[in-house]
Order: sequence, then C-alpha cells, then structure tokens
Amino acid sequence: MTKKQQDIILAACREFEVHGFAGTGMEQIADAAKVSKRTLYKYYNCKEAVFSAIISYLHQNDNFREWPEYDARVPVREQLEAVIRAMLTHLNRVEHIRLARIVISGVAGKPELGEILVQAVDFSAKPPFRWIKAAMEDGQLRNGDPGKALFYLVGLVRTVALWPRLMFCATPLSERELVGAATECADFFLAYYLAASCR
Repeated sequence: MTKKQQDIILAACREFEVHGFAGTGMEQIADAAKVSKRTLYKYYNCKEAVFSAIISYLHQNDNFREWPEYDARVPVREQLEAVIRAMLTHLNRVEHIRLARIVISGVAGKPELGEILVQAVDFSAKPPFRWIKAAMEDGQLRNGDPGKALFYLVGLVRTVALWPRLMFCATPLSERELVGAATECADFFLAYYLAASCR
C-alpha cells in the first residue's frame, strides 16, 4: 500500500464516521485526503471499494501470527483465556467499532456492507479456529464440530466487546475489563465444551 492510498483510507474513515456511508461521496473523500478525483479513481472505482480497502488495511495491521496457538503443555483454561483476550483486543479496536457503526447506519440501503463487516469480525480462518480444533483433537475440549464451537465463542466475545459499543456507544474496554471479560467468556465456553476427563 502506498502512502497516498493510506492517506485516502484514513481520510475516508473519518468522512464515513462523520457523514455516514450514504452521506459520503467520492469527491468528498478526495477533498478530505487532499488528492484529485483522478488519483482517487486510479485506486478505487467506488466508495464500496474504499470501504473494503479500509477493512483490508485493518487486517494487515492485525498481526495474527502473534496470536496464541494450541500448546498441549499449558492448561487449557489458561490458553483459552489468552485466545479470548486476543479476540477481545481485536474487536475492541476503536477503528473496528467506528467501522461497524458506519456499516450498521448504512446497511439497510447497502446490504453488501454487512458482508464487509462480517469479514472484519470473522475468525473462521484464523488462530481461534485452529486452537479449538487442536484442543478437541487433543481431548481437552468435548469432541464435536470446531466451526460450531467457534460460532458460540465468537458470539460470547462479540456480546462483550462489540455490541455494547455499537448499540449503546459504550467506551472501549479497559485492560482490566478486557481481562475480566476473557475469564467470564472462558467460564461460559468451558461449562459446555470442557472434556469430561478434564473436569
């Protein structure tokens, strides 16, 4: 990504937040980014493409390589809490909350924005899914469909980290709140998924 593209993306994010998706035009984005319309269209042919680029930019800045991977030598609860903390931190980013608010405000007229938001908060091809699958294979979690288990875990995490900030404009979680929320989510998840032999 060039410096100019980054300038466009960051300027567009501010414009979308202030004016909403429907209220923001390509000319407006160009003005905010201090580039010509020709330059803007060189990179992005419509504002949906700009919005999608914002999501890609956020993903590039999320270092999923540093997320916890399953380790049979470490207690499963300790590992799970670390995984959940990483998920909460990801969703607790101001940029993700900001974009999700933009999507929700404009999703009625542009259903495709919902798909973009799903990409931003999707963990299906990321370390949490691999961790659950490995823990099941190791007999630490109840054997079953790791995709379904991830679905439930993500639901818990979104309930804590995302929805209160979207619906009620709550402030992002503090570090202390994040740690406490990870413990609570782990309690709920393990109440069902912890293998009987590990209880």
